[in-house]
Amino acid sequence: MQRPKTTLTGVLAGLALAGSLLVTAAPANAAGHDAPAASSSSTAKHRHGGICSRVSRVDHRLERAIKRIDGDEQTRGSIARLEKRVEKARAKKHDEIATFLQDRLNTRKERRPDLVRQRADLKDVATWCAKNKDQGSKSKDKGSEKKDQGSEKRDQGSEKSGS
Repeated sequence: MQRPKTTLTGVLAGLALAGSLLVTAAPANAAGHDAPAASSSSTAKHRHGGICSRVSRVDHRLERAIKRIDGDEQTRGSIARLEKRVEKARAKKHDEIATFLQDRLNTRKERRPDLVRQRADLKDVATWCAKNKDQGSKSKDKGSEKKDQGSEKRDQGSEKSGS
């Protein structure tokens, strides 16, 4: 008789804890939207660098995958090798294995155009990164100019009040 009460108590305690976390997280999340722009710009800068810094590695990985799929019968993972395996399975009258391998072959054939499309999309991303890399440095320069102008105005204001 004690087990159901213990279980019920544990479940209610867990729900209460989850509810209290949701209640306290909502105001904290709302306050995060009113945060100064400096913290959000540093986050955006980090993300931008992350995407652009991975372009060459992703391109290399896609190139290897396409090369492997297009390989000859000796290349593991190639369409030609899998076609040969399907033929051998059918020749030995292993219908279940042939069906399994044929499904894998169909999936692999469908995957190749996706990889080619992803590689083309990645080239667009690389172009975007190159374009925005230049713009990002220009916007930093403009921002530093505005800061300099603001400090000059403060200096002039303090001189007037001090004289």
